[in-house]
Amino acid sequence: MVKIFKNKSAISEDFDDEVLGDLMSLRQYPKLLASIPRLTSYYKAMAEKSERYKKNSLVTKIIQVKDSAEVTKLLAEMDAMKYNPALYSLYTKQLRQIKTAEELVLMRKTIEISALAHREAMKAIKPDMSELELQGVQEFIHKKLGAEYVGYPSIAGAGANGCVLHYIENNATSIGNNKMILMDIGAEYHGYSADITRTFPSNGKFTPEQKQIYDIVIDAQEAVFKICKEGTSFEEIEKAARDVVAKGLVKLGILKDESESRTYFPHGCSHFLGLDVHDKGIYDKLLENMIVTVEPGIYIPEGSKCDKKWWGIAVRVEDDVLIKKDKLEILSSSAPRKTEDVEKVAAQKSFVDNLSADLKK
Repeated sequence: MVKIFKNKSAISEDFDDEVLGDLMSLRQYPKLLASIPRLTSYYKAMAEKSERYKKNSLVTKIIQVKDSAEVTKLLAEMDAMKYNPALYSLYTKQLRQIKTAEELVLMRKTIEISALAHREAMKAIKPDMSELELQGVQEFIHKKLGAEYVGYPSIAGAGANGCVLHYIENNATSIGNNKMILMDIGAEYHGYSADITRTFPSNGKFTPEQKQIYDIVIDAQEAVFKICKEGTSFEEIEKAARDVVAKGLVKLGILKDESESRTYFPHGCSHFLGLDVHDKGIYDKLLENMIVTVEPGIYIPEGSKCDKKWWGIAVRVEDDVLIKKDKLEILSSSAPRKTEDVEKVAAQKSFVDNLSADLKK
């Protein structure tokens, strides 16, 4: 089907929108032109490893560019083609950013599956469990409830591992006492991906320091929820979350100045969600029936320039929300968010509690 579509649309068979997106970003954000050497070396390495990239004509051209003038020339060549890659990219973004009624049914399903899996992990967690065990609990629930895959590589980062933004090794053999685990895990159901993150304590109770950091993240989320409706810009979302995090960290003495917030909140707050975990869309203003994430976070690695009592604390709380005309709907509400609700669920029994003992019988 993809091949037929490309032929009818006069799109070259080796067209790759991901590669095009990297190139187009250089036009959209001129400051990135300084990263040309890194871009060319990345695609050179990928071409050596993958036939997909090796045979891609655009990759070949990117590898050969040496400066911004050659990038500008390459972009002009593409604009002059019968098939305009930039327009194709724009059209697909417009199509995928607004969810149809049928898509909303599938999105609600995959998000609910994922939320229930997070809830079960909260019940199951014990200090002596491994990261992989807790990942397995969630992914079992996915399969039990009908999801075919995970939407992206699962993240289960215990303690300081949670400070690594895309930590996917999940090989720590023990979460540890008085530690938290950051779990960024979402199901994929019939091609549609959820994206939910919860952070919760190994022994079911937050320490005072963990709770203080966690509550700042929740307050940042709440600030975004208040403005999430049609017409709000992604820039406004980012500012709302970052302002709360910055003020909170200054109040605790972790930051000296609010302008330093990226030290401990280094990523964006929201992205589109759908057929891909980072789905296509135009990052301008929210429109009705968009689904986006709201995911503020605070990560304080070992050795940070603050009191040691904060070291190793990592918190991200991520929810999937449906944008409406004058409000939002939190689709992932089945996964507890606030500390008191997390602790309440963590005190409940899980289906895995006696599993090890039963297997040994």
